[in-house]
Formats: sequence, C-alpha cells, structure tokens
Amino acid sequence: MSIGYRLNLFRNVSVNADSWNNKNAFSTSRYWMEKPFLILDSHQDKIIVKKKVWLDETYYSVMVKDAVLNDDDTKPRVLSKNKTCIGVATDKTNAVIIAKGYGKPSQKMSYESFINHMEPHSTLVHDKESTHKKLVKDSDLVSDAYSSKELKGLEEIDNPLDPVNHTHYLVKRFLYAHGGFKRSQVQSYLNLYSFTLNPPVTNWRR
Repeated sequence: MSIGYRLNLFRNVSVNADSWNNKNAFSTSRYWMEKPFLILDSHQDKIIVKKKVWLDETYYSVMVKDAVLNDDDTKPRVLSKNKTCIGVATDKTNAVIIAKGYGKPSQKMSYESFINHMEPHSTLVHDKESTHKKLVKDSDLVSDAYSSKELKGLEEIDNPLDPVNHTHYLVKRFLYAHGGFKRSQVQSYLNLYSFTLNPPVTNWRR
C-alpha cells in the first residue's frame, strides 16, 4: 500500500477504524502511520512565509486522563498546562503549524518556533500581545497589530486576523477527527496536516 494512499486515508479515519476497514491489527495500522510521520518529520523546516503574514496561537486540550487539577480538584485557568499551544503563521499560500508547548507562549517560544520561517521585511498581522515582540524585532518584520478590543464582535470577513483564524479552524477540525491520538505525537499530526494544506495542490485536500 503506497505512502500516498496512507496519507489520504489518515486524514479521514482513526487508527481503530483503519484497522477495522483493512482487517488488520491495531499495531499494524499504528506502524503504517509511523512511516509517513518519519518522512514528514522535517517537512516544515524549509517553509518560508513572506510579504504579508498572519500569525496567532490557538489551544488544544490534553487528554482528560492527563489533565492536571488544582489542589481542590478544580481545573486551572484556561491557558494552563492542560492546553497545548499551537502557533500558526500563514501568508495564504503556505502555512507553518508548530506546537509551542503548554499554556501561554513566551516571546522566546514564539521566536524559536518561527524565526526560521519568516522572510525579513514582511508585514506581520497579529494581536497586540507581547508574545511576538522579539520575533518582529529580530526578523525585521513590519508589525500590523490589533488589540482584542478592536477585534471583538467583528464578522469573520472584517476581522484582520481571519486568514490565520480560518487555518486554526481547519487544524483543530483535523485534530478533533483523531481525538484519541497520543498527545506526544501532536507535532507529527501537525506536520501531516501541513503537508496536506500547503502547495503543491494535490488530491490530499479531498
């Protein structure tokens, strides 16, 4: 069975369903999945976003069994270690999708995630959080920043961050379709989705 076929299949079904459909063991389907993961491990390394770039973060919950609770058994605040931070930078042609760690990202995390993916002197459309300051400065980017107050209540078509928000939606929709995966493999799944999302346009988008 070709790698191309497997990539297309993994976008649409879980490992359990794949095992059932192909009448093979779960371990076999898991092994098949590891092969494209290895191939795509460095897939995003050379992706450069340029000219006008939209950048923002979204968050994806850890599995319930791995959630960390407060001493009183309540859940921590929203941007806690129970949330994986996923940074997305897109120029509407290419997208870089990076798992940056847990909780709210630091300037250092954002810088290290995207410094090698930004073309200098590009315009960066982002929010006014301090997270991107070092990246903007050290990549010689032109900052086009908006406060949450400015964006509140805007229709998608009027929201300056809509291109990256739409990519967030697509990424999370993909992750939710594979909700039982090991969270330690989240970057592998993001690499896989980046491969399906970025040029050249192929049948992976079907």
